[in-house]
Amino acid sequence: MPSADRKHLKLRHNTWYFQKRVPKALKGLYPDHDMIEESLGTGDIREAREKRDILLGQLRQRERLLKSQNQPRQRFLQYVEDLRRIAVEEPFIGPDMEWHEILDPETAKKTNDPEYIEAFRTVMQGKTQSERYGVTLNEVLEHFIRASEREGLHTEGTRTRFKKTVQGFLQYLMTDDVQVKDIERSKVFDYIDHCRETQSGSTVQGTISRLKNLWDYAYSRAWVTGHNPFEKHKINTTKGRQKKQPFTGKELKKLFEVLEGEPRSMQLLARMGLYTGARISELVSLRRDHLKDDEGVLLMGIAQQESGKTDAATRWTPVPAKCKALVKELAEEAAKAESEFLFHDLVSIRPDGRYAYAATKRFGEVKREHVTDMHEKGFHSFRVMMATALQQANVSELEAAYLLGHSRKGLTMSYGYYSKGYDPKRLFEAQSRAGKVIDKLFGA
Repeated sequence: MPSADRKHLKLRHNTWYFQKRVPKALKGLYPDHDMIEESLGTGDIREAREKRDILLGQLRQRERLLKSQNQPRQRFLQYVEDLRRIAVEEPFIGPDMEWHEILDPETAKKTNDPEYIEAFRTVMQGKTQSERYGVTLNEVLEHFIRASEREGLHTEGTRTRFKKTVQGFLQYLMTDDVQVKDIERSKVFDYIDHCRETQSGSTVQGTISRLKNLWDYAYSRAWVTGHNPFEKHKINTTKGRQKKQPFTGKELKKLFEVLEGEPRSMQLLARMGLYTGARISELVSLRRDHLKDDEGVLLMGIAQQESGKTDAATRWTPVPAKCKALVKELAEEAAKAESEFLFHDLVSIRPDGRYAYAATKRFGEVKREHVTDMHEKGFHSFRVMMATALQQANVSELEAAYLLGHSRKGLTMSYGYYSKGYDPKRLFEAQSRAGKVIDKLFGA
């Protein structure tokens, strides 16, 4: 059973227990404890996982509640909601007094509570919003993510990038949150300069583009007015850009020799990356039930959970002939381990949705220690090599685009099989031709 499936679980005397370190935000609720421990009252691992997930959800809800109670805007909004309800449902308190005569800041003894004072003034003016407590960036992000999930507007990977972008921007500002109206264009310039010290121009451009989209989202809902501070920034996307480079034949041989000392799953992962060009995240997140036999060709469904980098990333790709036997063996091991993932022992489930974090880290360690420390060479180099091999094998651009999960917009859709998505035998043949080009690097 993969360790990820037992996270926060411990078995004692045939009973599962929930164990988790007390989150910093909840220290006040557990003043004398470093760990939260609770019996789940079951010896069934499936039932234990369900109860664990419920407890984790409750803890996250408590964290959000405490966080909102400590944020001025959330306190202001709660006061507005309470006062408006009273104003509508109970406008008169007794025969002679109206609600505002009893609940004004002085009578309610709230003269030292700025959020209450502003809320009272706002409700008295018949409004629900105040410039003093405007919408925050985290609030916009939360609304944006909910709308994206509800309407199916983005992949889970894209939503995760939006979350990480906001987190990085707020870390730079050294604050937990910021009102959108208070974001100054000069600060954005400074942030761009800060990011360019360690990131490529295209990465920075993507970051600023996501922040611009969030600001536009707030504007479309009349939460903010004026000019978008994230737009019209000129960012050089070519200066200092380092493209991934292919491994040499000597490096490739050395790499796979060293990988023979790693688990079979890591060996297969690297070989699948080399002979399919699939991204490491696509392979590690591959499910057992996304393997199928079609016309005698074993296919793997990549990004079938709508978590691909792009829409074109969702595809059915042939399993290379030299990987087929090991894929079936690994699938059987995963089934015995009761894991839905093919690479069950490599999956590292993180809050940001990255399954391949541990596998990526381990591959990088092996590469740096035994092969090369060049940053331009890594797992993504396999993708570069497969793309080159497809070209050298005279595979059509349309077939190559499908196999690699590249966008096919603008390419002539001249093959009938693309009307239904793929022709297994034809794709397998194209992949195999490219594989022979790669084999030459091994001297095969």
